[in-house]
Amino acid sequence: MQAAEFVSKAHDGVVDLPSEFQDWNGKPVRVILLEESSGAKSSDQAAANVWAKTSGAWQGDQLVREPQGEYEQRLELK
Repeated sequence: MQAAEFVSKAHDGVVDLPSEFQDWNGKPVRVILLEESSGAKSSDQAAANVWAKTSGAWQGDQLVREPQGEYEQRLELK
């Protein structure tokens, strides 16, 4: 399976293929549409927003870290 990504503008229910994909005409393809908003945020900004929205949001019992046990002594690598 080949995959390609490009930006296009849908019109009258049609998405035009860029010239470099014209050899795909007539072939069965799987299409996934992702709307690009005018104020699209980068993935870093989106991740920061998730942390900002969820930080301090836990409302259950106090979280307690259980004892971790003894540290395993491993053989030295050579």
